[in-house]
Amino acid sequence: MSSFYLMKGDLTRTASVDAIVTLINSEGAWFGGVDGAIQRVAGGQYHAQAGEVLNSKGLRNGQVVVAKGNRGNHRGSFDDVIFVVDDLKSPLGELVYTACKTAKREGYGSIAFPLMRTGVMLGAVEPDVKAVVKEMRKGFDRFTAEGQTDMEIYVVVYAEPEAVKMLSASMKLIES
Repeated sequence: MSSFYLMKGDLTRTASVDAIVTLINSEGAWFGGVDGAIQRVAGGQYHAQAGEVLNSKGLRNGQVVVAKGNRGNHRGSFDDVIFVVDDLKSPLGELVYTACKTAKREGYGSIAFPLMRTGVMLGAVEPDVKAVVKEMRKGFDRFTAEGQTDMEIYVVVYAEPEAVKMLSASMKLIES
């Protein structure tokens, strides 16, 4: 059975996990938000791997790129990055589910998600943080309904106190 945890802080430094999850677009514009945080602690090593896929085959909505690394080689608290391509054409819950399935397939025991499609993306698909939480929950529910999963899943919220309250109530997450 999967365990869920809610944490406040920087996704790249808060939870010690096998992989963190982030959404990227198919065009290679990966500079701000979570992408910027990853690059600040680990340089371009992870995005370079996604860039290789972009340059060789292209990226399409819903595609996943697992970029391999090692926390011993950077200042972050994660080894790998699960990039899920998001051109705002799929429900957020579907992208969350896809990331969870990928983590299971990769054999990860722990993964961490940021609160997704917020910041400058808020309103592009989901109208508010409440809708983001609801969509992320749909993805987690679909994944856990399949059973046979023993994974620690963290949701790390950087600066959305209202989201922390909603996640705590909605998902019955353990606040760390």
